[in-house]
Amino acid sequence: RRGDGADRAAVGVLFQDDDGVQGLGYSAGAIEDFHREMENVLKGIADGTMTIDMLETTINEAMVSNSLVFFCRMVASCHIQTHSQHFAPFLGLEGGEDKVRASLKEYCAKEVEPLEKEVEEMEVMALASAFDVGLRIEHMDASAGPVNHHDLPHGASPHVFMLYRPGHYDLIYPPQ
Repeated sequence: RRGDGADRAAVGVLFQDDDGVQGLGYSAGAIEDFHREMENVLKGIADGTMTIDMLETTINEAMVSNSLVFFCRMVASCHIQTHSQHFAPFLGLEGGEDKVRASLKEYCAKEVEPLEKEVEEMEVMALASAFDVGLRIEHMDASAGPVNHHDLPHGASPHVFMLYRPGHYDLIYPPQ
């Protein structure tokens, strides 16, 4: 979404206030380089200085790709942890607020933040919500009939489209 402020929203997610990162026990300095890499890419897209070919080359560089993925994982982790009332039920977490937050922090450290982990729907939901970007997930299964889908956040107009096949998400591009 070029020019609608999504680039500013995305790069500011973790740094909108000191509690965005530090309140969760993370050092802003430890995430700053990943944030800067994301900011550079998004600014280049937003201002038109990064062509599609440049973007493809950039995101295919392992260091850049890992930085962007890690930044998104941290955004998802922070969003999940700061919205415990929404995400705790997905994990069946119950108990006092401190216990739920500690369990979510542990879950995020083991399942959300590591680069080698598969992304699950909860992390996709967290990113869509944190970046305030409408997302449609199409579900591919063995049933006859139309493809099932749902939009995130609920009721949002989708701007990003993904196909979910068991165990894998792909970006899809609707016909123009």
